[in-house]
Amino acid sequence: MTSTDSSGALVRAEIDVAALQANAAVLAERLGPARLKCVVKANAYGHGIDIVARGLYAAGWRDFCVATIGEALRLRQILGEDAAIMAWLYGPETDLDAAVAAGIELGVSAVDSLDRLRDAARRVNTTARIHLKVDTGLGRNGLAPADWARALEHLQELDAEAGPVAADSSETGPGLEIVGLMSHYAVADEPERVETGQQTQIFTFAHRELTAVLDGAQGRLGESARLEVHIANSPAALTLSPFPGTAARVGLSLFGLSPLEDQDAQDLGLVPVMRLVSQVVNLKDIPSGHGASYGLTFTAAADTRFALVPGGYGDGIARTASNRAEVSIRGTRYPVVGRIAMDQMIVEVGAGEVAIGDEVVIFGPDGPSAAEWGAWADTINYEIVTRINDRVDRVEVLPQSTDGPGL
Repeated sequence: MTSTDSSGALVRAEIDVAALQANAAVLAERLGPARLKCVVKANAYGHGIDIVARGLYAAGWRDFCVATIGEALRLRQILGEDAAIMAWLYGPETDLDAAVAAGIELGVSAVDSLDRLRDAARRVNTTARIHLKVDTGLGRNGLAPADWARALEHLQELDAEAGPVAADSSETGPGLEIVGLMSHYAVADEPERVETGQQTQIFTFAHRELTAVLDGAQGRLGESARLEVHIANSPAALTLSPFPGTAARVGLSLFGLSPLEDQDAQDLGLVPVMRLVSQVVNLKDIPSGHGASYGLTFTAAADTRFALVPGGYGDGIARTASNRAEVSIRGTRYPVVGRIAMDQMIVEVGAGEVAIGDEVVIFGPDGPSAAEWGAWADTINYEIVTRINDRVDRVEVLPQSTDGPGL
């Protein structure tokens, strides 16, 4: 593999775009005939939204999801107009005009959002494309049962208020087009749990109710036959066969990481996309009894050697993995000793063949996994990659050409 960057940064996240594209193809084949919606929120799960979005777009993917409107507008700048982008997390005071004007599809989890989006659509002279979100049991965002009923009633009221549309009129009715129905599974990563089936039943019933409303509105609110129906996340896409809906919102698995406790990426036919690397910048001989890092929580049991490795919690590396984590140098694992500091960590290399300037794999396909770091830090692989922050350079890694000179 070759890198497109030569900045010499001490800590960098190498992003394997070929692996990303291959993962998307594997997932899309599994999902078929449902569509893959690529979730790239939180800076593409820490992988870098610019590299990831462009890489997926280049491979032909056009459906993208993020959480916030700010993320959606940034994604629109990156991808241009030829991409379907949706977001679902905004507050009662959030300005919705820019999102509607940019053609961002928005999730609706509160009844009053219908009026707000209608008004925004009228101000910017367009139609707001929305996905109604029903809470089927996760308890986060989404319309609860009573609010769901109110939302359907209010949609019918908005449709009636708009009145008939003249053939030569540019008026598009209530300014809203319902393009999707969405929800979110809570425990699809635990296939034995009965709650997933219960959520599916609620979701299926909501779909029937929404279909009746759309058919009654005679196309003014959208067409039921073209409704995008999506509840499945990465765990559901990997454990349910078949799963309900016409699309699935897949995030973590795109990046070659498993959401399942009993299966790793290789088991699922996926390849990790991020390789977080640093380098050895100092080596020193340490006598028995010498401590390591703040608090001296580690003491050398015998004469040894310490390697100083840039990278700490200031870069998003979990401090809670102190005295538990490992890194890889020249293919050999070594322990992180003492507390991980803001900018650096200490690795005990002992008599290992290690030199200043050696590459250190913090996690990646050829070193410890993000899942291992999650266990060491008492968290999950989602957090390990997502917390890698902007101080770490994201570097696109391209396949090494096998063509010889002149070929």
